Amino acid sequence: MRNMAYWIALTSAIALAGPLATGCVAHIGEGGGSDPEGSGPGTGGPGSPSNPDSGNPDNPDNPGNPSNPNNPEPPEPGVVAACETGFSKLPNGKGGFNVEAVCIPEGMGFDKARSLEAFKATVYPLLTQHCSGCHSTTSRAQSPIHADVDPELAHEYALTRVNFRKPVDSKLVVRMGIDRHNCFGSSCKDANAQMLAAVEAWAAEVVPSLPETPRPVAASEKITADQVKQWIAADRANVAEADKEFVKYTSLHEIHNAGVSAEEMNVARVAISKALNSTARWAPVIVNPVDINGKGIVYRFDTRDYWGYNKGVTKLHFGGSDDDVFFGRTSVNYLGERVGSDVTTKEKYRYTDTVQEDPSFARLVWGRIKAGNVEGATDREVLPPYTDGFKDEYVEASQLVYTVTRPDVYNAIMAIPWYAQDLETELGVIKDQGMKSYEYMVTKQAITIDSRMYWRARTKSGGYYWKTWDVFTGQLEGNVQTIEEAYKQGQIRFPFWAHPIPKFIAGTGGGVTANTFSFVATLAQPFNSEPPGCDGQPNYGGSQFLNCRYYTGTEGLQQSAEEVIWDLPNGLQGYSLWGGFNQRRVDAFVNIVRDPRITREDADAVITSRIGFASTDRRLNTGSSCIGCHADGMNRGDNDLRDWLDGDRRNLPSGEHGVDRWIDDEATIAQVRELYPPSTVMRQRMEDDRKVFLSAMAKIKREMILGPDKNVYVEPAIWTIEWAQKFYKYAPTRSN
Repeated sequence: MRNMAYWIALTSAIALAGPLATGCVAHIGEGGGSDPEGSGPGTGGPGSPSNPDSGNPDNPDNPGNPSNPNNPEPPEPGVVAACETGFSKLPNGKGGFNVEAVCIPEGMGFDKARSLEAFKATVYPLLTQHCSGCHSTTSRAQSPIHADVDPELAHEYALTRVNFRKPVDSKLVVRMGIDRHNCFGSSCKDANAQMLAAVEAWAAEVVPSLPETPRPVAASEKITADQVKQWIAADRANVAEADKEFVKYTSLHEIHNAGVSAEEMNVARVAISKALNSTARWAPVIVNPVDINGKGIVYRFDTRDYWGYNKGVTKLHFGGSDDDVFFGRTSVNYLGERVGSDVTTKEKYRYTDTVQEDPSFARLVWGRIKAGNVEGATDREVLPPYTDGFKDEYVEASQLVYTVTRPDVYNAIMAIPWYAQDLETELGVIKDQGMKSYEYMVTKQAITIDSRMYWRARTKSGGYYWKTWDVFTGQLEGNVQTIEEAYKQGQIRFPFWAHPIPKFIAGTGGGVTANTFSFVATLAQPFNSEPPGCDGQPNYGGSQFLNCRYYTGTEGLQQSAEEVIWDLPNGLQGYSLWGGFNQRRVDAFVNIVRDPRITREDADAVITSRIGFASTDRRLNTGSSCIGCHADGMNRGDNDLRDWLDGDRRNLPSGEHGVDRWIDDEATIAQVRELYPPSTVMRQRMEDDRKVFLSAMAKIKREMILGPDKNVYVEPAIWTIEWAQKFYKYAPTRSN
């Protein structure tokens, strides 16, 4: 029966996906709204709304596949139809809609009229003064449109970014306090304080109208480990003998005992399910853990629901970074077997063509999870396992969420291969039109230190695959402290302004050619050589390497990193990081991209000055950083290169190493128009993908959240991971 259920679900999943979109795209400057017709200049390309094979959930004449498990489920009793999808649809000011994770049903008792009046008197003046240049329909209409000239529309968007019960965690506040986005006043700290005060004033008027969040166990009642074990023993007595090795338990009693709020208990409950389902590589549907006794504390889950599906994997690869094995910090894998520097070519997954039920894979994955961080490393040593929360009878909830999202654990249990092209083959990335198989974007302001180039591909299952291409920035001349200063002086290290037509090269991984369309030439970093045009600069790796300042178009080690997002069969997302040879990594160097939560304690001046390798090496990690950044699925971004060509002549780098290099070349212009769809098209891709992801998250939130408010106002996995690090005192290190 499990096998039959899988194939029914998988068939539905394959039928759905049509127009899905994006990878780790721009986090800073959330992009604009979607055009419902995908209109505007350009051809749209594969998977566009004009493609009749692409299902459109907003078009009743072309709904995709209504039986797909990722489509929204019918609403539960008492949940109004407006929120049945698990997300809100808000006007984008251009005749279409944006989708947002927060949806407040009318039946919740929320006094919207009172909230609107309080909003207009508190937060709205700050937003219109400082944010309307982008986040208003009278300007660029970037979502969220929380600074719109219409206060009612602005209020609707602002409601998706406020945490009334804990204002300091509101996205409106965090965007400046942590993300350092568009800070006003004297500093980001000042902007954060001003916004926090305004949100607190708004919240003071709203909180009295909010419903009480249920708490089955009173906050004052402490729960002991012995009680947890007794509850588990009673439940386990009803588990069939054949299932017992796969049935596991996780407990929230430590979080409860610490005195967190009822709302934060809901956040942790959602985090458990999100972490499990986000690492369910081939599982067809969302499956939530089960509350064993109605107390909302101890949950049962079956490892086969998440990892009981397989494509021929019989042994998990070493999950750590290539740096760890090449430079000798890690010499053994989690089984204690010796790992050498040849691991990247020696270990290769032989994926089967189809997914099969396989309980042995669930057994394999759980064994790896219990081993902890042992394949991760710091600059000088191997990480401790950090598994204090694993007990004989259960695993503490924050420990579970923390562990499955650790970089080396995540790479292993997700069966991520050593080279990106192998993942692309396994996922069925469609490349039958060569380089024209992809839709390309260049975004000037992204989460990266410099700009970002990325592309979208379709997969044979009907899904999506997005890959970014980020180049090293650093070691610039003189007293340059920011990328903007570098651009003004002509120190342009980002090659795609001047060379927008990507040149695919071989990369590495054994017999790979340029025809894999996986690896792009950027700034070659050759060993003991310097290609024409390189203008080599000293390199941290030693005199045998050079940092090329300019595009060379050659083979060899590239000064780049790649980030990938693809859709999982259950509607959530898989993530991976890749390095300068297209090889799998656990982290990204801080002179390419940073996780702002890791550097949030640093002063603005310190952040601004770190365009090279940061003195405090805290890296963005695969798994946790990706899940935290993509809280709502796809982050939005604009196709600045194409929009500039079409007449939106905002400041892009010019000169020999900028857009001036090709603007008079009609052949290049024609190729740019063909390969780079305008933002109006790409925004629709992103909104479509957000719908799929948010629908999957709705299935988690409906069951895991207690009470009528089925929203979480912080990213649940990251909240729980950070709680675990504080509770267990797991030290922050390079990749932790």
